[in-house]
Amino acid sequence: MGNAWSAPERTKLRKKMAEQLMDKGNPSLPWELIVEILSWLPVKSLGRFRCVSKPWNALIADPNFIKMHFNKTSENDDVFYQRRRLIFNEPGCCSLYSVNLDQLILNQNNDHGADDLIAPEAQLVCGDLPSYRVVDLFYCDGLLLCKLAEMPMTIYLVNPTTGESEELPEAPDNIQHLGFGFDHSTDDYKVVSAVFYDMLVFCVYSLKIGSWEELECSLPYSGAYTFHAVLLNGTLHWIMETPDQTSMIVAFLLEEEQAGEIPLPVEYSSDAGDCVLGVFRDCLCLTHCSDERTYNEFWVMNEYGEGQSWTKIKISIPYSELSLSGFWKENHDLLVFQKQLVMYNFKEQSFCNVSIPGFPHVDCIGTYLESLVSPNYYGITDREL
Repeated sequence: MGNAWSAPERTKLRKKMAEQLMDKGNPSLPWELIVEILSWLPVKSLGRFRCVSKPWNALIADPNFIKMHFNKTSENDDVFYQRRRLIFNEPGCCSLYSVNLDQLILNQNNDHGADDLIAPEAQLVCGDLPSYRVVDLFYCDGLLLCKLAEMPMTIYLVNPTTGESEELPEAPDNIQHLGFGFDHSTDDYKVVSAVFYDMLVFCVYSLKIGSWEELECSLPYSGAYTFHAVLLNGTLHWIMETPDQTSMIVAFLLEEEQAGEIPLPVEYSSDAGDCVLGVFRDCLCLTHCSDERTYNEFWVMNEYGEGQSWTKIKISIPYSELSLSGFWKENHDLLVFQKQLVMYNFKEQSFCNVSIPGFPHVDCIGTYLESLVSPNYYGITDREL
């Protein structure tokens, strides 16, 4: 027998139950059941419910509850799709915006004859950021790392759902090639900057500790083709170059804080200048960005770390600049062609243009999950506050 309740109906039911708990003041329900009900609710609803009582406020701010609430996204597909958002800005502008990604798929499934998809209205992402343009955007779970067009280089951690933000202290070396990810072994968010002097140096910022640490690396690299690290499997990836002009993917493992190497496809081992590193359906991929030629394919590494597993994937849209947004669902992948969005179906080799009202072009595109994680108090216990 199938589930009688749709995902939106279950969400409404949980909200109604929580509101009834509010009205009763001191409900007779067991505390464990109250915690379970609240853990399923959206972040903005929980923000309103913090004023119910001191116990509720303490619960919603508790690190264990925040982790429990976030883990619902991996335990339940409905919750994952409800909390997933596309984040972007407009080229040359300061503000960040978000839209509900999965509403796009719902619209497409309900209208098979549509040539174009109209995204829901974008929402302004509120964060206490200076009025400088975001030149690079990194995302990991519920937090964003924003690099601003300001000198000296300024970096902020932002929770786009709650609006909280935190400026990172100045790094010990000039910030050059950034990455951002989560270390599951220590439950810690880490920011990594790769810097080139006589040798490759990594500077690692721990959100739990609140400071930078400098790590030397013995790998003989003299520069990087990519400024923006790609996060996959708890590892940050850049395309770098040795003094003899050999190209390789350098992989920095967040747990061990050590670097290793992953080979590129053979034809790019000596020149990866126009390659763009990304993630395609949980696999490393290489697309292109070139002013001189067009392409109708890109590369995917089917077996992580295995150079022989690089495989070409054909695409029916010739391109000179292509990147992947990180969003996919079933047969649909959201691709970025020359700062415009396309929903591509690789099974049928078909596509739809995606437009966001008011935004003819988009930049700094990624996805995040709505969460309660605070960039200001992450890892701090009540005893320390």
